[in-house]
Amino acid sequence: MNENKPYSDLANIVSSARKKHGLSQRKLSSLLGMSNSYITHLESGKIQPTVETLNKISSILELQYSKLAILANYIDSKNSYNLQRFESLNNLTDAELNSVLDYAEFIRSKRIEKSSF
Repeated sequence: MNENKPYSDLANIVSSARKKHGLSQRKLSSLLGMSNSYITHLESGKIQPTVETLNKISSILELQYSKLAILANYIDSKNSYNLQRFESLNNLTDAELNSVLDYAEFIRSKRIEKSSF
């Protein structure tokens, strides 16, 4: 993996899918509610998008969410059980997904609080 572009595989898939759908970076950024520079950075492979942004990208570009999550290093591809569970998030409504993400952030914050003692 290129250390300067840790998410280059993700970037290549997003860029290819965007082009396949006939979308410019500007149009994709508009659909995602992001700045054009964000998409430029995303497609350069230098940034890790949030889980919520990955979900939107998956939906807009008709890409498998779990594959994007693996490439963004949110899940370990060697753990198929977690992969199956992660794929089940595709069926959640936006409100349900936001609740799951809020809970995950809550759990993470508790871990960080414990480590700061």
